[in-house]
Amino acid sequence: MRARLNAVAKDILAAYEKAGPSAASSVTPAMLVSALDVFFGDCERIDREYGPGSQVMGEDISTLSDQIFDCLYDLASWAERLGMRAVRVKVIDISLDVAQWCMRHGGQLRQIGPLVAALANRANLASSLEACTALADAYEAVIANVATRLQGDHLSKDPQRPWRQLLVNGAIVATRARDLRRMERAYRRLAAHLPSECPAFFERAHHQVSGLGFSVEARALVRARLKRWSPAPPGGDGPS
Repeated sequence: MRARLNAVAKDILAAYEKAGPSAASSVTPAMLVSALDVFFGDCERIDREYGPGSQVMGEDISTLSDQIFDCLYDLASWAERLGMRAVRVKVIDISLDVAQWCMRHGGQLRQIGPLVAALANRANLASSLEACTALADAYEAVIANVATRLQGDHLSKDPQRPWRQLLVNGAIVATRARDLRRMERAYRRLAAHLPSECPAFFERAHHQVSGLGFSVEARALVRARLKRWSPAPPGGDGPS
């Protein structure tokens, strides 16, 4: 995490110095980079003392992760302000490493916005089955971690709410991974928590699996879901 931070920080710091310090801002990129360096040092210490995959009770893993997410978000905002869109994406992407670290140590993910954005960015870049499979597993892990807190927002109509984005994008990535087990799990979750999304989702998925590379079984799975969620004809029954 620290190496990835250092790779992007130098560009942001240089651009900030070139643009001239902003009197309106009390938190500079240099301050954020310094804070992140300290936090990542804490992460490395915890890995050394407890082991990289241990459940840690004596450290506030969730709070440390929150602090890192906050700093990454603010640093990404600076990159955006300085006109560095590509660098902003790289900063946000570090959130995935932080999330994986947090979950390995038994922490709870509470700063979801940057993480959802990072997952979506990776989904846009994933071009191989291996990348899609790894990303589908990442979605699984994040959804499992945040489900207790977020799944109650099913009555919300905001299309940008994190729970909706996680479930819909997770199902899209699972389809692209072409793995029946992952597809089944993602589709069941979508049906359970976001039934109103299912008709449009499976219409799009049906077009997707009609392309090359999808197995007969994958096509049959999506076709069955599409049939279940397609609007009923006049006088007919809805989804069962």
